[in-house]
Amino acid sequence: MNERIFAAALALVASCAPGEEAAHSTSLDIVVERKEASGWQSVDPHYVFASQDRIRFVFRSGVPGYLYVLNRAPSGASEWIFPAGNTYADNQVATGQTYAIPADGAFVISGPPGFETTVWILSPKPLPTATAKALSAEDKSAGSGEDHLIPRCRDTFLIPRGPCTDDRAGATPFRFPAQTDSLVARELSFAKDGDNTRITPRDDSAGNPIVYEFRIAHR
Repeated sequence: MNERIFAAALALVASCAPGEEAAHSTSLDIVVERKEASGWQSVDPHYVFASQDRIRFVFRSGVPGYLYVLNRAPSGASEWIFPAGNTYADNQVATGQTYAIPADGAFVISGPPGFETTVWILSPKPLPTATAKALSAEDKSAGSGEDHLIPRCRDTFLIPRGPCTDDRAGATPFRFPAQTDSLVARELSFAKDGDNTRITPRDDSAGNPIVYEFRIAHR
């Protein structure tokens, strides 16, 4: 995803449906969509994208906070994709609202096959500048982990001509680099419902941020 078109703000797409279960009041929902001729279509979170595919995320939170999204390439280079340009303007999200990231345009899949890792942080208060800098620092150890592997299609013999998916893609717990030990994340559970992934805190540490990764597989 070396070439990207993204906006400086989130777009409000829709409101949370009324009557949602209280058990989900602190959960986050995330869906990845691919641009097709007919418009945006949701895909399996494990989907393996092709070069030049255009994608975006649809995000909804059951709690308010400040959203930060960082992309870390297999090379170790990092880039803030929200807030755009490493600015902290307009990154506050409201409870129960649905947002598209990017707000206008799309991420364009490019570069050699592999896994892009996006780090998602929903913090109850603005992220300290020092923490943001540590997160965005280049990872010198990159290139030896799973991000450097080539995505492969899951065995789909039960679904002839099914889509190419790789279970290593999608939402996963945050892998703490040494330089971010000060960022204490909450314990999370992950549940897949069709194309939607629900992330739910398993503890009562409401003062700590919700942090997870969403890995994007591409060929």
